Amino acid sequence: MKIVFMGTSNFALPTLKLLVENNANIVAVYTQPPRRAGRGKNLQLSPIGQFAHHERLKLLHPESFSSFDEIQMFKRLDPDLVIVVAYGLILPEQLLAVSKIGFFNVHASILPRWRGAAPIHRALLSNDKKTGVSIIKLETGLDTGPIVLERHLKIENTDNAGSLHHKLSHIGADLTNLLCANIKNLEYRLQDKTGITYAKKIEKYETQIDWSVDAETINCQIRAFSPKPGAWFYCGGERIKILECHISNGIGKAGLILDDKFQIACSYGSIFPTILQRSGRSPMYIENFLRGFKVPVGTCLQKVNF
Repeated sequence: MKIVFMGTSNFALPTLKLLVENNANIVAVYTQPPRRAGRGKNLQLSPIGQFAHHERLKLLHPESFSSFDEIQMFKRLDPDLVIVVAYGLILPEQLLAVSKIGFFNVHASILPRWRGAAPIHRALLSNDKKTGVSIIKLETGLDTGPIVLERHLKIENTDNAGSLHHKLSHIGADLTNLLCANIKNLEYRLQDKTGITYAKKIEKYETQIDWSVDAETINCQIRAFSPKPGAWFYCGGERIKILECHISNGIGKAGLILDDKFQIACSYGSIFPTILQRSGRSPMYIENFLRGFKVPVGTCLQKVNF
């Protein structure tokens, strides 16, 4: 069975690695084009591109599939199966018709909840108690195709975007393995028409902490954006990210520093940051943070506009 793999981010790596370990017949790997990154702003391959290059897999990274030539190149690969994981490019209808068996997408939610670009972040922001991975057969709509496999996962109180990303990426790899093993006996189930939500891309403004909301909501925000991009506040002339906290019942004006342990009041309840990150520095525990960054008790943190 000839397989084309399409992916870009680290989320797709466990799936591609498992396919390689199982000696799958991968005729090509598609990823997004190299982007400028790092201090030198040099062009760098995506995580999937780097792995494919290391494994000497045929690597392709078109800007889009809008040209006739790109479609023809894909047709010449003559794939039986196409696996798509966190690829990030729009796949036109004429491309979806090429594969003999179909295009199958590994999505980090239990569909139809959180269709779209940021399902992990949105699940945490909404304080969901469970999530999972769905594999769907792709069609032209946004994550609307029939479900062939899914697996649920409880969201622990200690989970953040990083931990869920890790867990779900490996679930996705396991389900892809099942997909390939049972490709001739798949059962298709239409998605429910109720409970549809959309996980729109995270905007920069959403990462700033608003102390005028309750402690539970702020804790969800911190978990949703940890370790990246990081929920942040402005103090002492710099942005400071909170990567982990715990909730308490302190009382005070929203944004007020309540004690020398850096307890911060919210509209209801309070939080104790436990891991923070100053601009240009590595994450640090609160004890180390307070040694080098003094914030007087009674200081009131304000939301800022840029």
